[in-house]
Amino acid sequence: MPFGLKNVGATYQRDMQKIFDDMLHGNVECYVDDLVVKSVKRNDRPRDLRAVFERLRRYQLKMNPLKCAFGVTLGKFLGFFV
Repeated sequence: MPFGLKNVGATYQRDMQKIFDDMLHGNVECYVDDLVVKSVKRNDRPRDLRAVFERLRRYQLKMNPLKCAFGVTLGKFLGFFV
């Protein structure tokens, strides 16, 4: 979906909320095209990532590997360190 179109940001956000509805505010946070997968324990991380990857695959969404960071304990999200 080209981001130059009117209302595309709101449409994309709504779609992401529908796709990750049962995961949001648990171990997943998303805002438009930013996605954070949180794990309480290090051992939970592979399971949590696998669930997100399966959901992305089911809806044929792709991630840019150059913009991905995995296994970080602190990262910037929406201008804040989380």
